[in-house]
Amino acid sequence: MNETKITAVKRQITPLEEMNVIDDFLFNEMLFDEDTGEEVCRIILERVLKRSIGEVNYTPQKMIPGISQEAQGIRLDAYITEKTGDSSAGPDIMVHDLEPDNRKSKKKFLTKRCRYYSDLIDVQIVNTGVAYEKLPEVVIIFILSYDPFDQGDMYYEAKSMLKTHPDVPYDDGVRRIYLYTDGKLPRNADDSDIKLKNLLQYMRRSTEENVKDETTRRLDEIVKATKHKKDVGIRYMKSWELERELKEEGRKEGREEGREEERANTEAERRRADAAEAELAKYKEKFGII
Repeated sequence: MNETKITAVKRQITPLEEMNVIDDFLFNEMLFDEDTGEEVCRIILERVLKRSIGEVNYTPQKMIPGISQEAQGIRLDAYITEKTGDSSAGPDIMVHDLEPDNRKSKKKFLTKRCRYYSDLIDVQIVNTGVAYEKLPEVVIIFILSYDPFDQGDMYYEAKSMLKTHPDVPYDDGVRRIYLYTDGKLPRNADDSDIKLKNLLQYMRRSTEENVKDETTRRLDEIVKATKHKKDVGIRYMKSWELERELKEEGRKEGREEGREEERANTEAERRRADAAEAELAKYKEKFGII
């Protein structure tokens, strides 16, 4: 059987009641709720950045087109602008991008994906009329169920530096934060580190057993309320049925292709898998499931 075709549909079908905050569908539904979306963004940002967050505007599932019709665009899980104050000498906002990711298959290209995200965010801002010297600080935060750098740690942060003179400040205004939900605390962990760890554990496994403090208790309330909404259940059921149909189509085509597997070349298989994934993406977009 041709496994390439079958694995083109990547997300495993999980009952809604067993979904975690890190899962695309649940995170998406929590943010699209006007009553709780901003609060969820604020909870995560305050724990990650270890400070209070100012006035914010957020856009769930924000689309940013590529620089041409042929170029690939991006869809950001949560695009957040934080007001930092009026200034004629610099930007008055800070931009945050929250990206929960439960797909280890994307680990190999994670850093380049992050690079492309920050580049298109800058292009989008400049296209609104902002001069490049007033580009705001951009903070991209990936919350991951897998260890991005295999060091076992909870927190990784990357910034640009002057390689030949590492002691000389080089600030291009972009911070890249990678959080591993099952990673270990730093040796000198303080209370804010412990609270961040509690949040990450809850996002990875959103059960009452992982409610450790007031922040995770409030998040658990939002999760339960979201799961019990009738329209959320209906949307998830529709997406589940569509993915099940696509999986079955993949198995059927895989069996048919298996009879000719020896004659099939790798490039042809890759094209078929890409086509199947594109079809799935079309249905996901139709129902708002990313």
